[in-house]
Amino acid sequence: MSLLHDIDYEQTTLLQLIQQAEQSHKDTFDLVRLSLDSGRDMIFLAVSADNLDGLGMVLEGLQEMRGEG
Repeated sequence: MSLLHDIDYEQTTLLQLIQQAEQSHKDTFDLVRLSLDSGRDMIFLAVSADNLDGLGMVLEGLQEMRGEG
């Protein structure tokens, strides 16, 4: 199941993505890299599974390394 691919980014809300993840019983790892009009990049990451403690700790560690935590 893909949460981020094949969606209309101008019409799909975060609530709709959450509802789609709630309805699925499959583990999902979905990453999309977008180029913004400003020339900057943005990465969306959507992961759903029964236990994401390990991945959460890794991502929180990256955030702390950047001084944003």
